[in-house]
Amino acid sequence: MSDPMPAPTTAAEVEACYRELIALHTATQDSWRARQSRILGGIGFVVLVIVALTVHSVHSAGSPWALLGAFVAIAALIPFSLRTQAQVTRQQRILGHYDRALSRLDGTAPEPETLPARPATHLYEHDLDLLGPDSLFTLLSTVRTGLGEHGLTQYLLRPAPHTDTVARQNAVRELLPQLETRERIALLGASSFQQITATYFEEWLDAPAPAFNRIFRPVLLITATLDLVLLLTGLTHLRPWGFVVPNLAIVLGIQAAVCAYLRAEVLPLLQGGARLQGNIRLLSEGLALLQASTPACPKLAYLKRQALEPAGAVRLLKQLDGQLTIVEQRTKEYFFIFSLLLAAGTQAAVSIAAWKRANAQAMRTWIAAWAEFEALNALATYAFEHPQNCWPELLPPEHPPLYEAKSLGHPLLAGAVPNDVALGAATSFYLISGSNMSGKSTLLRSIGINAVLAYAGAPVQARSMRLTPLALGASLALTDSLAEGKSRFKAEVARLAAIVAIAKEKPVLFLIDEIFSGTNSADRRTAAAAVLRALLNHHGIGALSTHDLALTELAMETNAGRNLHMASPDPADPLAFDYLLKPGVNTSSNALAIVRMMGLEA
Repeated sequence: MSDPMPAPTTAAEVEACYRELIALHTATQDSWRARQSRILGGIGFVVLVIVALTVHSVHSAGSPWALLGAFVAIAALIPFSLRTQAQVTRQQRILGHYDRALSRLDGTAPEPETLPARPATHLYEHDLDLLGPDSLFTLLSTVRTGLGEHGLTQYLLRPAPHTDTVARQNAVRELLPQLETRERIALLGASSFQQITATYFEEWLDAPAPAFNRIFRPVLLITATLDLVLLLTGLTHLRPWGFVVPNLAIVLGIQAAVCAYLRAEVLPLLQGGARLQGNIRLLSEGLALLQASTPACPKLAYLKRQALEPAGAVRLLKQLDGQLTIVEQRTKEYFFIFSLLLAAGTQAAVSIAAWKRANAQAMRTWIAAWAEFEALNALATYAFEHPQNCWPELLPPEHPPLYEAKSLGHPLLAGAVPNDVALGAATSFYLISGSNMSGKSTLLRSIGINAVLAYAGAPVQARSMRLTPLALGASLALTDSLAEGKSRFKAEVARLAAIVAIAKEKPVLFLIDEIFSGTNSADRRTAAAAVLRALLNHHGIGALSTHDLALTELAMETNAGRNLHMASPDPADPLAFDYLLKPGVNTSSNALAIVRMMGLEA
C-alpha cells in the first residue's frame, strides 16, 4: 500500500503533488466518460435496430434471429455500461478527495458536518481548543467514518504511554507517503455520505442480544417455505385454490403466532439494526483494506493482526450486513408483501441476535483496530501536508521532565510568531508578565497543543522539539457557569486542585493563565505560591502568565523559575506587540493607549 514517490519537503511541493494527481485523475475520468459515451451510443443504436426490426416484422415476415441478436447485444452492453459508470463515479470521488485536500492547504476547507461531543470535564481539552469548531480536531479530521472520528478524538484526549507514543509516531511516518491508501479509504462505501457515530456502534453492542429458543428458527424457516410452496401450487394449478387457501391460512396463522410471541424481543433488534446497514459494509471494506496491507512497523502490524482475529472478520461482517439489509429493505413497497409472507424481519432478527452473541466481542476488536488505523492515517495526512513541521524527539520516562522547542508556533494560527521554549531542570517554570493582547495566552496554548500533537504521534509546529512523557493540565479558558452555579474563580480552584492531584501521580506540564485573578493581590500571591510549590515539589514543569507584577516575585533562583515578559518593543506605541518572549519582568504600561483606543481621555 505504499507509494514509490518521495514525500514533499515544502508546502509548494505538496500543492504541486495534489494538482498533479488531480490532473491525472481528471484525464482518467475523461477517458472513462468517453468510453461510457461510446457504449451508450452503441446501446442507442441497438435500440433503434430493435425498433426497426419490430416495425419490419409487423409488415412482413422476417428472421427472428436478427431481433434475438439485437437483444443479446443490449444484454452484453448494459454490464459494460454499469462498470464504466462505476469507474466514472470512482474518479469523481477521488477528485473530490483531492479537492478537499487543496482546500485544506489554502485554509478554505469547510468545518466537518459533525463534531465529536466535548467531555464535560477535562484537564485541557477546552483550554487548548482540541474539539469543537475551529479546533485541532477540525484541522486533523480527514477520517472517513464515525469510528475514525472516535479514534482521532481519543488520540487527542488521552496521551498514551511512552512506548505507544513512539509506536504511533513510527506508524504515522510509515503511512505519510501512502497516498493510494488514503484514496482507498476515501472510496470506502457506496457513497461519501456522513456515517453514524462510533457511540451508536457501542450502544448496539452493549444492548443485550436475546437468546431465542432453538426451535423458532426451523419453525419460521418451515412456515416460510410452506407459504411459498402453497402459493406456487395454487398459481401453477397443481392443486385447486380451495385446497391452497385454508392450508395457507393455517401456516400463516402459525407463523403469525410465533412472530407475535417474539415481537417484544425482535422489535429492539429491528429498530437498532436498521441504522447499521451500510455502515457494517463500510467497516467490512475497511478491514479488508487493513488486512491486505503489508506493514513494516510494529503498530500497524498489530492493528492488522487485530483485524484478522478471529479469522473471517470480513466474511462474518458480510453475513451481518446481509441480515441488516433485509431489516432495512423489509418495509419497502416492493418487498413488503414478501417480507410478511416470509416473516423476513423476525427471521433476520433471530439471525442477528445469534450473530451478535457469537461475535460481539470480536467486533469490538475490529472496530478498535479500524478506528485507530483511521486516526493514524489522519495524522499521516496532516504530516504530509505540513512538511515544514518537525518530528519531536520523544524522550523516555526515565529522563528528567523536559519540554524544549525551537521556533514553536500555534498550528491553528496562520503566520503565528514562533518562540523558543526550554523547561526542565535548569528552568522549571516561566512566569510571563505582560498586558492583554501581548500573546501570553496564545504562547501557553502553543506549548500545550504541540504537546498533544507530539503524544498523538504527529509532527509539531516547531523547528525542533524534545520532550518527556508529561501529563497535561491547563487553566486557560475557564468561565462562569450559571447552569452549574459555579463561578469562574470556583472553577479555577477546582481545576488547579485537579492538576495538583495528577502531579502527585506523574510529572505534569502545567499551563496557567492569570492565576487566581478573582482575588486581591496579597491573597493571590499566597495562593499562587502554594499551588506552584505543590507542582514543583512533584517535578512539574510549566508556565504561568499574569498582569500582577507582585506575582513575578514567585520566580526565584531557588525554585528554578524564570521571569519573562511579552510587550511592545516600541515605547512610543505600547500596543505594537511583536508576540516575542523577552527576558525579565514587564515594565511598560499601555493604560493610556487603551484609553485612547476607546476614544476616551485619561
